[in-house]
Formats: sequence, structure tokens, C-alpha cells
Amino acid sequence: MKKYILFLTAFFALMLTTCVDEGMEFDTNGGKGLAFVHFVGRSQIISTELDAVADHTITITVASTAKSEQARNFTISVDPSSTAIEGTHYNLSSKSVTIPAGQHTGSVTLTVVIDNLIKPVLNAIFTLESGEVIDYGKSMTVAMNRFDLCDFDVSMLVGNFNYGSEDWEEWGDLILEADPDDPYKVYILGIPSEDITWNGNKIELIIDPEDLTVTGSAVVVADDTSEWGLPYHNLAFEPVSGVFDICSGEYIIDFKIFVTEGNFGTFEFIFNK
Repeated sequence: MKKYILFLTAFFALMLTTCVDEGMEFDTNGGKGLAFVHFVGRSQIISTELDAVADHTITITVASTAKSEQARNFTISVDPSSTAIEGTHYNLSSKSVTIPAGQHTGSVTLTVVIDNLIKPVLNAIFTLESGEVIDYGKSMTVAMNRFDLCDFDVSMLVGNFNYGSEDWEEWGDLILEADPDDPYKVYILGIPSEDITWNGNKIELIIDPEDLTVTGSAVVVADDTSEWGLPYHNLAFEPVSGVFDICSGEYIIDFKIFVTEGNFGTFEFIFNK
């Protein structure tokens, strides 16, 4: 299905425009005539060190592509597959987020209780419940990491990795190699999508040596998508956020995937040895 997202956009637009409330003013650049509500970002990372004593607080933002004449409330639910426990490992300021009238965004805060993080990695997975607009990107994962609980060697960042993405529906093998001048700069040799021809451009991962979070820049990895039977050009991958888990030896990275003609979205990939 992933290869047809852009192709079907116009078809979905015809189907869904009848569901939009009349009292909404659209952001025509981002919304393209539809009211979508979503979490800003697919994931957030909180990394702590052994001597950290203060609790960490982050902001979770919900955005809509349309403004409304009335304030809108959306419920944030905790997915039962979460390994972090609300009230023990973290606290939410509210289970409901409000987007004020005439605004595009609203937010709540999440505070991690540092003293209660006794495992290397815990995840809180949230879903967004919306009744009056079309849902999109309704899931967010907050990863809470204690990197001081496992030994780390920089050589763990490179080598032969298996990768997989439930969202992008791809699984395979790739090699990650380090920059000769910077062991915390890593290159992916190939594309995390086996049915497309790689043009030789390497996806660059920048790993922060302090907390092992991962970012990078957009790279065009294929000149076209002819193998998919679609007339798209300049397939690009951009690592927008991620983390390397030193205890499991795996990367968890969100990639934005797009072509000249449009954007497929952001998809979570896991790389492990």
C-alpha cells in the first residue's frame, strides 16, 4: 500500500471532504482542503545519565491542519503495549489536549520520574482519539532511556544490520559504516526498501555521543520509482529523529520519505544485528 499513497491522494480527497465541519478555516498549504489532526512528531526521546537527579519534562503537541471557530478537545489514550507505567515512570499533565479556537495546535506536558527508571529502555505509546475531524498520525511513542545501565562501545554503531518497518512494510539487510574521521557519523549503504534501485548516495546518521539520539539530513537515494510502476522522481529518506539503544544494540529511527511529487509521510524503522 505504501507505494500508492501519493497516487490515491486525489481519490481520498473526493471521499473525505464531505466529512469536514463547516466552521473550519483551512491551512491550504498543509491541509490541502482536508482537516487532519495529528501528533507533532512520531516519537520523542528522553535520555538520562546516572547522576541525573531532576525529573525531565517534555511537551507533547497535537496539531490540526484547520482552525475552528470553537475550541476542540482530543483525548490522549495510553496503548496497553506500553512498557512505561503512568503514575510510576511518568506523569501526564492532562489526558485531554485542547486546541483553542482560531489556533492550529494544543499541548500537554509529560514528566519522567527519573528515580523510577530502573530498566534501560521504557516506552510510553499514546494514541489520539478524535471525533470531529479526520485522524492522521494518531500514534506517538515516548522512549525513556537509562544509558548508564549498560556498557557501550562505539563499534556497536556499525556493521551488518537487519532492518524492518511495520509502517513502510519493508524488511531486509543493510551495512552501516562509520565515517573515517568521526565514529559518531554513520552511513547506511543502500536503501531500506529492497525493491528499488539505489543510486549510491549514502544516508547519513549523526549520533549524539552524549545521549545517542540520532538525526540526519535528507538524501536522494533513488532517481525514480520505476520499479514500483509509478512515475515518481528523486526518492529521498530523511532521518528526522531516533535513538541507539546500547543495551539491545538497535537503532529506532523515524524516516521522512518523499519524492519530488510529494510526501509519503514519516515511518519508524528498527535496525538490529
